[in-house]
Amino acid sequence: MANEPIKSLFANDIHRRIEEVIKVDQTSDDILRDEINEYVVTDAIRSHYTSIFDAFREIPNKPHEGIAIWVSGFFGSGKSSFAKMLGLSIENRAVAGIPAGDRFAQRAGDNKLQVLLKAINEQIPTHAVIFDVSTDRGIRSGNQSLTEIMYGLFLQSLGYAKDLDLSELEIALEEKGQLEGFEAEYGRLFQKEWSFEKGKVAFALSEASRVLHSLDPETYPMADSWVKAVKNKADISPGKLAERANELMKRRRPGQALMFVVDEVGQFVARDIQKMLDLQAVVQSLGVKGRGKHWIVVTSQEKLGELVSGLDDKKIELARLMDRFPLQVHLEPSDISEVTSRRVLSKNAPAEKALGQLFDQHRGRFTEYTRLTGDIRLPELTRDSFIDLYPLLPYQIDLIIQVVSGLRTQGGASKHVGGANRTIIKLAQQLLINPAVNLADQPIGAVARLDQVYDLVEGNIGSEVRAKISAISKELVHPLAQPVAKVICLLQYVKSVHRTAENITAALHPGVAEDSQLSAVKDALRQLEAANKVRLGDDGYRIPTPAEDDWERIRNGISPKPGDAHRIYSEVLASFWQPQPTHTLFDTKTFKAGLSIHGRGIVDGDMMFHVHLAEVGTSFLALANELRTRSQQERKSVFWAIALNEAIDRETVELFRSKEMLARKEREAKTADETALIGEEKIRQRRHQDELRRLIRAACLTGSVSFRGNDRSPDDRAVDMGKSAADILSDVLPEVFDRFKEAAARPADVKKGVDALFIAENLQGLPPVFSGLGLLRDEKGKTVFRVESGVLAEILSRIEERANYGDTASGRFLADELAKEPFGWDFEMVRLLVLSLLRAGKIQATSKGQTIDSATGIEARDTFSNNNFFRQASFRPKKGIEFEELVRASEAFRDTFGSEVRELNAGAIVSELRREVARHEDPVASAHGQLIAYRLPGAAVLEGAIGHMKAVLRGSEDNAIATFNASHRSIKEAIKRAIELDQALSEPRLLDLDRAREALKTAWSFLRGESDVSQDLRERAATLEDLLARETFYRELPTIEQNASAIDSEYARRFDQALEVRIRAYTEALNRLANTPGWDGIDQDQQQRLAAPLERGKTRNQERVPIPQLRSELDACEIRLQDAIGELHRIVDGDRVATVKLGGYFSGGVETEEQLDAALAGIREECSRLIGTGKKVIVQ
Repeated sequence: MANEPIKSLFANDIHRRIEEVIKVDQTSDDILRDEINEYVVTDAIRSHYTSIFDAFREIPNKPHEGIAIWVSGFFGSGKSSFAKMLGLSIENRAVAGIPAGDRFAQRAGDNKLQVLLKAINEQIPTHAVIFDVSTDRGIRSGNQSLTEIMYGLFLQSLGYAKDLDLSELEIALEEKGQLEGFEAEYGRLFQKEWSFEKGKVAFALSEASRVLHSLDPETYPMADSWVKAVKNKADISPGKLAERANELMKRRRPGQALMFVVDEVGQFVARDIQKMLDLQAVVQSLGVKGRGKHWIVVTSQEKLGELVSGLDDKKIELARLMDRFPLQVHLEPSDISEVTSRRVLSKNAPAEKALGQLFDQHRGRFTEYTRLTGDIRLPELTRDSFIDLYPLLPYQIDLIIQVVSGLRTQGGASKHVGGANRTIIKLAQQLLINPAVNLADQPIGAVARLDQVYDLVEGNIGSEVRAKISAISKELVHPLAQPVAKVICLLQYVKSVHRTAENITAALHPGVAEDSQLSAVKDALRQLEAANKVRLGDDGYRIPTPAEDDWERIRNGISPKPGDAHRIYSEVLASFWQPQPTHTLFDTKTFKAGLSIHGRGIVDGDMMFHVHLAEVGTSFLALANELRTRSQQERKSVFWAIALNEAIDRETVELFRSKEMLARKEREAKTADETALIGEEKIRQRRHQDELRRLIRAACLTGSVSFRGNDRSPDDRAVDMGKSAADILSDVLPEVFDRFKEAAARPADVKKGVDALFIAENLQGLPPVFSGLGLLRDEKGKTVFRVESGVLAEILSRIEERANYGDTASGRFLADELAKEPFGWDFEMVRLLVLSLLRAGKIQATSKGQTIDSATGIEARDTFSNNNFFRQASFRPKKGIEFEELVRASEAFRDTFGSEVRELNAGAIVSELRREVARHEDPVASAHGQLIAYRLPGAAVLEGAIGHMKAVLRGSEDNAIATFNASHRSIKEAIKRAIELDQALSEPRLLDLDRAREALKTAWSFLRGESDVSQDLRERAATLEDLLARETFYRELPTIEQNASAIDSEYARRFDQALEVRIRAYTEALNRLANTPGWDGIDQDQQQRLAAPLERGKTRNQERVPIPQLRSELDACEIRLQDAIGELHRIVDGDRVATVKLGGYFSGGVETEEQLDAALAGIREECSRLIGTGKKVIVQ
């Protein structure tokens, strides 16, 4: 049979008619006959039917309340067919002349089932009400309860009017024996039959009222008396439904049981607790009041337990619902595989033999080439399953089930989705005979492919996706490009199967004896990605949506400028410095590596690593040579050259695009699609960021590192950037900080040394740190400090150098200076050395306006024990007042105050000095106080000068002259700054500064989040923040004012724009309200009350409200208008107004044309009914 076509394999006619979907409410005899004759009863299905018939059969002997059956299964599993066959066979209506029960029992082919069904048909005659709750045209809206729907259709099945008011009338008339008279009078008055006209509710209500008036004018004096009195008062509850079922069945179906078969109940009640509770009440009432005479069969895609467990609230009450359904049937995928095999793919005897041989011959490679990986275990390919399902494969049935289910739940699906979608059985037949696929005519060995399934269901797929896939054959040359895209499209509906190149290849495998197409599929995927026809995400390949296409179009239009690329490189390189590379020198102090990129400092450190980047090739080689030369001149730094290749450039562009898209779109995301795109872009950003980090790390480790002209590049084994930098740091630190060893000591030892100097009576017995550092020497049998050489001499020389220049050496200055190369001395060590000089009597300290001469005094302990006080303290050499000091003081006096001292003696100099200092002390203190009061920068500079001025005023003459000589430059600068501040900080300028700070705090905090703010304004804001933080801010007041005004102006423009839009919207809303029918008919007070919320929106605010508040008020405008219009209708029309809310009719969504028709018919019926009762309908 090898050369014969596939169609020669089948035992049955593959072209016979198969209904796409079984509709429970289908009543055509021919269709019902074919459905029963085609129905496949598997062992599992037969077992379910037998259990149900057994329970139904025992009711007359053992009445009970367990009358509910829950039938579940995925879409296309046959649950509607199962429920329909159950209802038809128990009702036993005649189908094409033969009772349905007999037809079904014969088809089932099981003796026990036949006996049970025959006994039921003979002993328990049953009336069945079978309907689909998702499509029945009589269902008015999604807000209707299941009780209302079941009652209306039950009434209709017994011949009553479906409208509750009309049926109540019929039931009451029938009870009095007056119904026939009513119908006769109706015929006389209207020349029509009541049984045909009562379905037209809009007219039937008024006509019935007229008939009642004609029959009983005393009770109904006017023709509309009855209809006005009724006013939709008829109501139904689960309890009343059960009572009426008893009562009306006795009237019109005496001696019969009742069975409701309700299709798609799971979809109807899903995620709606009230509907679930209503279902529970219906089942309970029918069970309690019917005692086995009233049954209900419902279908759902989910098992009852899954539906209940998904609802957290009322869980205990809903758990009782589980008990109300003692009979639960779940149809498994294996059932549909067996049904498909037996109904469509059943093989003849020669075919089974030939297929078995074909499978045995190619079992290994064929199994491997068609294997799919997923999160669930897919059906295994065995010899028997291959023969049963060929040309389909076992896993394809499961895939098709999930594809069809996915198509039903997608947005924007076509008319085939939902109730009229292709079932698995129909799809299997179409794969064989549909001209688009026509597998039946292909030679034996060919197998069904997933792209062929796409060809059959593409009408159910969104038009945008279809158009995109259709265009692939014209835009791409690869022969597998379009088939690959089709497979990806369908696999997107199968969440449990990975959309990898390997799985796509398996889904496209063409035949039992064919080779794998993996290489060709990967080539096709590369072309599809490049053309943006598919996207690769964390979940595998997928077809981009229109929103994703728009996103990609915008994204691809973004390109980084050189400055943008530099920022990205800086961010990545800075991330390598987290944690910062360090090395502990001589096990005493940890040194940190700083980072500078293209000359811009990124991370501060004790030793800088200067990183420069250049394109790979000649540019990089030239850069490496240049940096090697620089390293010979700038001998305190490390220079690192990095080569940028195409891969780095590509990832930089992609990362910048992701960053820019998120910056533009993240705040604006409102819809689920936009939020998903934001989430995916964040994932893509992380992916590109990680890849760029990897590439730049590799480029760094293969780059060129130079120090003092020598190569210090990482070796070939280096894998970590931070460790490599730390290794380089450990190599070069001893060369740069070559004097560190002179003052190297453990911090704990240094702390002991400081504490000892505060209390030691003499220098003998000091802790070992002093001798270890060589700070002490012997002088004629006494221990003294070695200040003429070594580390103390280094400190003293810097204090003297500073004093000679006319400035003081503060603790901060000394700590910072000696932390630099070649010293690298620790802060604690500098404090110990300075305190040693104070103890040696070589220096004096000034702290908080007091002069400190002794290291053992309380003032010294306070200053040297507090880090901030030590940094603020100033130090000068301790000298007697020699003539040279007086000369220096007179020169410093002239330089500071602009005049000469009268006499060159200590008393005269100090007298004049104190007079001038006292004259300037208050202005400087006032300026300092003003900076503090207005939270302005620069107060610390004046605070230090004020301390020196107090020391001059309050100390001895010697101290006054020494302090002034050491600090006159800072005093002069403070006096000058105080004068400038007094002139600059006028009241208007202080207000300008307040306004500038407020502009940053309020206006800019809003504007920075707006996506369309200009780069110029962003730069102005950055400049303003910088200027307001400077100590010399007062010299830039005009620039501060200009930048603050620019920010305020932009905010004001946007505020005015938002205000105008709001006023325009509310003005238009007021006009619409005033033009609403009935407005002129209400009094002025009522008009003012209704219009008040809209009037407030139209008014210009006296106080400036935030822009976001204006925008939220704009969003609320339409809601406020609708509320006002609704209230107007209630005032004008009173009880006549009835509101029909369209949302209720579409609450479960619309998936099919049938559901759309049902919803529109429900709206029309409801409006007609309300109009018929004299209501005025307002549609919302």
